[in-house]
Parts: sequence; C-alpha cells; structure tokens
Amino acid sequence: MELLYDGKTKTVYALEEDQVLIRFKDDVTGTEAGIDPGANEVIGQLAGKGRIALQQSAYFFDLLEAHGVPTHFVSADPEQDAMVARKAIWYGLEFVVRFQAWGSFVRRYGRYVREGQALGGLVEITLKDDERGDPLVLDETLAVLGIMSLHEVREARELVRKAAGVLRTDLSSKGIELIDLKFECGRVGDRLAIIDDISTDNMRIFRGGEPVGPAALLRITTGQEP
Repeated sequence: MELLYDGKTKTVYALEEDQVLIRFKDDVTGTEAGIDPGANEVIGQLAGKGRIALQQSAYFFDLLEAHGVPTHFVSADPEQDAMVARKAIWYGLEFVVRFQAWGSFVRRYGRYVREGQALGGLVEITLKDDERGDPLVLDETLAVLGIMSLHEVREARELVRKAAGVLRTDLSSKGIELIDLKFECGRVGDRLAIIDDISTDNMRIFRGGEPVGPAALLRITTGQEP
C-alpha cells in the first residue's frame, strides 16, 4: 500500500476506488506534566489505545450516519487496528464545539466567563499547525487565505453542530455529560463530511463529576471490553 501520511497517532495508506486505510497507533501525546491528547509531542505508548480509539470511532460514525450526518467511514477491522474510509479533501482545520466553558476557553476569556458556564454549542475553528500552536482563525480569514469560502465555513459549522448534537444526546442517555469536542471536516465527493476519528482523544466528558476515560467510554457506549 502507498503511504500517504504518517502522523502522531495514525498512519494513512492509499487503497483502490478512492478509499484509504487508517491505522490507529498506541502512541500518546503529552507534555512534561503528563498525557494530553491535545499536545503536539508523542511521549510514549499505551497498549490497546489505538484499538479502543478505532472501536469508539466506529460506534460514533455509525451513530452519525444513522442520523443523516455524512462521514467518510466505511468499515473497521479491530484485529488490525485499522479503518477503511473514503478519501477526502482535508482543509487542515479543527472545529471545536463547546457546550460549557472549560480549559483553554476559560484561560482565554476568564474575565468574562466562569468554568462550566453554558456556551450553547459555540463553534471555534483552529488551524492545524503544530509549529504555531494551532491558532484560532476567523471565518473571514479562512476566506481571504483561500482555505474555505464563507459559504463552506457556514456549511461546516452547521455540520459539526448537528454532529455534536447527535453525540451529546446519545451520551446524555447513558449518563455522560459532554463538555466539548472537536471534529475535522473534509470534502468527500460533492459533500462535506466528518472525517478522521471520533474518540476520547477529541472530547471532554464527565460522569458523576468525574472524567470518563477511553476504556470506560467504550464499555458504556458499546458494551465491548477493550
């Protein structure tokens, strides 16, 4: 298979018929303070992490497709820690949907907001740029830079809000509170779709006031053991 991309937590290979194979790694990112899914440096490995992320992503992708939210997902092979997906044009952006003020949002806007304050599904967009710390970017800036037109940005915002709402409702039915999560979007054929993965690496969730980890979330949502 032709190697297309070798990232911190996933490797992507080209397949036939406009499809790709995404292999999930056990690598974890973080800082000197410990594991941090949002960090830009690999600090070690955690056995089984890749398989859990794959199984959780497959569950969420199936859920989104059932609710009419387009994704690039085709199938999953847990034995190989791999997912087959439709090839997508990637914009190099992350869309962060925030239901409550937490983490970096409070650090930036702490003068105006308190931790836990409701944000109503606010969508922030960041550039995937490790060297510059994944900076926030305005809709108009995306258009001026030629990354996305204003129409495409509006389309993407509507897509991720709908996707986040589906996941939030499902998690809430299982006693899990979704604080925020991030999506990546890509153009699959003639439509915008949710791509990459959807796992605890990309969300902040609590149950009974305590954070929910990858293995626990997989058991709660699917009944599967890691």
